[in-house]
Amino acid sequence: MIKSKKINFTNNKNIFIKHNIKYLKFKKFKNKKKILIEFSHWGALHISSSYLLQVLQNKFKANIISYVGNLNLTRPVKMSIIDKIKWFLGGFFSIRFFGIFKSIGVSEFLWPKLESIDQINLEKIYKKKIKSIKNKRDLENLKIYNIWIGDLIYDSYLKYFNVETVNIKSLNFKEFLKETIGLFMFWHNYINKNKIQAFIISHPVYSLALPARIAIKKNIKVYVCNDEYLYSLNKSNLFIKASFFKAKKILKKIDKNIVKLGVIKARNRIESRLAGKSGSNFWWEKKSSFGPINSKRVLDKNNKFKFLIANHSFVDAPHVYGNNLFPDMYEWLTFIGKTSLKTDHDWYIKTHPLTPKHASDLTKNTINAIIKKYPKIKFIPSTITHNQLVREGINCVLTVSGSVGFEYAYMNIPVINASTRNPHIAFNFNIHAKNILHYKKLLVNPKLIKININKKEILKYYFLMHIFYTRNWLFSDYEKMQKNVKDHYDTEVYKYWVENEFSTQKHREILDTLKKFVDSSDYKLTYKHLNKNILDDIVK
Repeated sequence: MIKSKKINFTNNKNIFIKHNIKYLKFKKFKNKKKILIEFSHWGALHISSSYLLQVLQNKFKANIISYVGNLNLTRPVKMSIIDKIKWFLGGFFSIRFFGIFKSIGVSEFLWPKLESIDQINLEKIYKKKIKSIKNKRDLENLKIYNIWIGDLIYDSYLKYFNVETVNIKSLNFKEFLKETIGLFMFWHNYINKNKIQAFIISHPVYSLALPARIAIKKNIKVYVCNDEYLYSLNKSNLFIKASFFKAKKILKKIDKNIVKLGVIKARNRIESRLAGKSGSNFWWEKKSSFGPINSKRVLDKNNKFKFLIANHSFVDAPHVYGNNLFPDMYEWLTFIGKTSLKTDHDWYIKTHPLTPKHASDLTKNTINAIIKKYPKIKFIPSTITHNQLVREGINCVLTVSGSVGFEYAYMNIPVINASTRNPHIAFNFNIHAKNILHYKKLLVNPKLIKININKKEILKYYFLMHIFYTRNWLFSDYEKMQKNVKDHYDTEVYKYWVENEFSTQKHREILDTLKKFVDSSDYKLTYKHLNKNILDDIVK
């Protein structure tokens, strides 16, 4: 089995490299201008980035460098002996993904090294910052050289150690903080000393975004590019999918006929989703949380007000949209737990059925501890459908920024978001807690939970966020690709691209689209940059 995987990798890699050499024309320049792209094993990202790199190199006349971005996230900052050997041999002999990156224009590979920074200055900055961190909020809001990176450090710590919250007093945290500050300083020095024209990153969160935050501060172009979407970050938009803040203003500018058709499409998709069909614009869902009732009653049969806590992952970037009412999901649950003891309501908690395997034990153990400490909260297995909970009488759902915000609202159940930075913030079909005091009042006294849910608002929201912004900018049919490729992170997507998607006409169209986008300085790639009509996609 392992041998077969190796053969598939080699075949797919060779197909893609030959394809790139034939159709993509990269150059080496004698000047010192640079474009940096994050090194990754994400197959579909390599395809999308190859086109963006072609356009950026033509624009800036710069050499392309690939760097390790996942330090202090999935691997330590310091190189081990094995890392050094692999890094040298990989780059020299074009082994595995090094060969892929060379085929999309990369001429140099960079591993950030803390040995190159001023150690005295690092110690000085670290001591100052560690003294300033009195609580988790201080960590969230931490800045260096007036560049906000506290949220990135916070989320990276959770992910790196696979823990539910941050212990700012622990030795682990102090060492982690110092290393991450060192990593920040490396990038700050590097960006200051080099003529960087643009960055291409995979995600605007975790330590992955450290160089991006510095680049944005210095007005350097930063792109978040993959096969599904393309963003150009800026000082006003440090995160992706921030369009929801201006959702209503954006909707007003869209042709009424397009909105009308989009609303019809949105209704079909939402109702299909609530009927239990997986997918429906959420390609990562292999199993639906909705669908038929297939279990005995799980909620207590009484007249008490019933809250459902829709739990989030503890380690999956709680600051994905910025700061929330609580610094992490554990603090959020703890607050609800403490509040539950002061009430006579029924409280239930349900985990997401798609919790990753690496986080499932943490989720299970943490929730068990929460329930033990706050016994009024009862656990509901992830296999129980939301339709069953609605049928049995759930009165209100608690989330921070989850999709239950529009799902339960569509079923006429109030949802309270513990954040003013959630995807539904521009609309009135949810309650958005303004602050912790407001949140507590709603939990203690459900009579204050008053909301008139307008389904048309939900449909407009869904249309804008999940239909209007096309995912078909690279693949002609994104959902079809997802069905035909087992894992678009894997190299099998190379073969699918070359054999099923590519044509010389499409090649020219993609380059033209990206040139329009790059020259426009727009925040997000949309239909206006494409040579296609949104109505065609909506009807299809």
